[in-house]
Amino acid sequence: MRRYGLATLIVGLGILASHHADAATLPQRQAGLWQSNTVVTLPDGSQYRGGAPVVTVSCVDPATDLKFFTFEGSSCTNMNISGSGAQYNISGACKDQGKPESVHTELDYVDSNTVKLTGTVTSASGTLHIASMLTYQGACLSGMQPGDEGDIENGAFVKADNINDAGNQ
Repeated sequence: MRRYGLATLIVGLGILASHHADAATLPQRQAGLWQSNTVVTLPDGSQYRGGAPVVTVSCVDPATDLKFFTFEGSSCTNMNISGSGAQYNISGACKDQGKPESVHTELDYVDSNTVKLTGTVTSASGTLHIASMLTYQGACLSGMQPGDEGDIENGAFVKADNINDAGNQ
């Protein structure tokens, strides 16, 4: 992945410069604060951080929601969305530092407040497996802008990135 850390693990899969999504579109999540609890299994079978979930938050609005799932503005192309109802798949080809990788994400819209995400990123170094539960928390925190992602430390939002930042385009 292009950044191996917090932003990489956000689902949006997150935590992944042109974008093209074909076929279906995704149901829109509620605007507001979404928390992701993500467990990552590395290509060697070990779990990132010993399997402890990476907890992140994102401020979602209608203009940024799809970007978090389709890697819009990233090095991914030909992102194809298929599915209907509560079950969707997103697959495509990306580049990490100029090297090809493939991405596959399965989304299960459990209810209006919960999305279960499972995914893989496959590159020459192996396959990374991601399992994440995204839950709606209410309004975005004070000072957050749509597209902001980060975590909460001592009750305050700490920004790691914004999906709309120039570096993500």
